[in-house]
Amino acid sequence: MLPNVFAAAYQANLTLNLAALGFQPGTFPGIRTFIGPFNNFDARVRLQQTIFSLSAIRTYQAGRAGVRVAEIQEDLAREQVAIFTALTYLETLRSDRALLAANADVDLARALLTLATDQRTAGVATGVDVTRAETRLAQQQLRLAQSQTALEEARLQLQRVVGLPLGSVLTLTDAMRFTNETLPAIDSALAQAEQDRPEGRIAAAQVTLIDYQRRAARAELLPNLEFLGDYGVSGITPTKTDLPTRRAAIQLNVPIFNGGLTRGRIAVAASQERQSELELNSTRGQIEEDVRLAFASLHTTAEGVRAADKLLELAQRELEMARDRFRAGVADNLEVISAQTALADARAAQVTALAQYNASRLNLAAALGHAQAFRW
Repeated sequence: MLPNVFAAAYQANLTLNLAALGFQPGTFPGIRTFIGPFNNFDARVRLQQTIFSLSAIRTYQAGRAGVRVAEIQEDLAREQVAIFTALTYLETLRSDRALLAANADVDLARALLTLATDQRTAGVATGVDVTRAETRLAQQQLRLAQSQTALEEARLQLQRVVGLPLGSVLTLTDAMRFTNETLPAIDSALAQAEQDRPEGRIAAAQVTLIDYQRRAARAELLPNLEFLGDYGVSGITPTKTDLPTRRAAIQLNVPIFNGGLTRGRIAVAASQERQSELELNSTRGQIEEDVRLAFASLHTTAEGVRAADKLLELAQRELEMARDRFRAGVADNLEVISAQTALADARAAQVTALAQYNASRLNLAAALGHAQAFRW
């Protein structure tokens, strides 16, 4: 809808055949049929302004809708980066918690080895009991080394994702813990997700964009009104008999037939609009599925954390009972080693359960379109 302004100038040397214009020789007495050569000069500024064009208006609206789609796509990219970064951070927290558990297992294995050695010195235990304890300590030390390697890999991955220099000092300010989430009603969450999820907003904006494109194509069948004008000088040469001249006109353009091009554009746009509406419905269905699965996963993983905590409590109690029996000399340390293994497994299960629960919390935030606002 903005004006089109341009300038043009020319200097020409011309000849003219009047007969080619339909004037027979002798039509104008005293004037030859062949005229020239003669000079002609013209320089002017031209203006072309659309006064009204519904097609141009719809095209402009489609352009604005396209800008909106691009803005929402940028929001989606931010959400995806936030999700990926949070998952990487969660893996670092999980590895850090796993290292703490591995250290606790090594400390326990050393204490039980000391107990087995003291019991053998007292004549209550045998060398086999000591060897079992030494073997278990070696196993826990291997697990500790593996946990240290996993944590270092997770730290390097996190540094690379957030753009920190690899190998720089990295201090984790959060700990992986159980945070009881207050969930909204499922219907409220679904409405919120449909409104806030970038995927849904992109699909809706695409429908609007293609609708404007279809309406712009249909508007090509309608007349449009233009203003045409120019102002400049004309003469023989730029400095000889040059006089100012101008033109001002209003032009109505009425499309009659263009080989079916406009009808084809309308058909294509209508097909694209139907496709975009199907994609919008599919996206909304996917959003609803994501939210419902996130709710179910959060409930399940929360129960998993509670079960893992109970398992850890029972494993600690079992170890205490087995250690007391071994210290009293009424059993060898097979029960102790078995309970020690169960406790190590319970600690690992608790770490896994906490990681899965926090991943479910992040998944719910992502399903609602709030990954960037997620807090541990």
